[in-house]
Amino acid sequence: MREAVSARETWPFECLHCLRVWEEEYVVRRTRDEQGVDIVMWTRDEVVVQPPWSGMTCPGCGCGTVTSFPTGYLAHHPETTPNRPAVEAPAGETPARGAPFAPHALLTLAFLLLACAGLYERLCGPAEPR
Repeated sequence: MREAVSARETWPFECLHCLRVWEEEYVVRRTRDEQGVDIVMWTRDEVVVQPPWSGMTCPGCGCGTVTSFPTGYLAHHPETTPNRPAVEAPAGETPARGAPFAPHALLTLAFLLLACAGLYERLCGPAEPR
């Protein structure tokens, strides 16, 4: 291997299930092998790990539906703080899960209604005037 360059990168994450926000720090080592192929090695606590965008799970609830923010995002958005507690549900209830996906569900429903209306018109012909 040739000379390697190492850099520390902090990646912010949010769980789309419990809405927990946290950061993970990585050491990224970039080098090239003898054939000139780029090699990138991600480590956390001196252990080689997968890249941040691959297979991250929430440390709070264990859910695999996790998103990441751009580097530096949390520094510019104080309302979103790392390690904020997960959304707590009242005793005996489960946290609401549909909230993050509500806009997508509404958009999908609108497209389905338009598609069904167009299909109905094709099959039954245009509506006759009264």
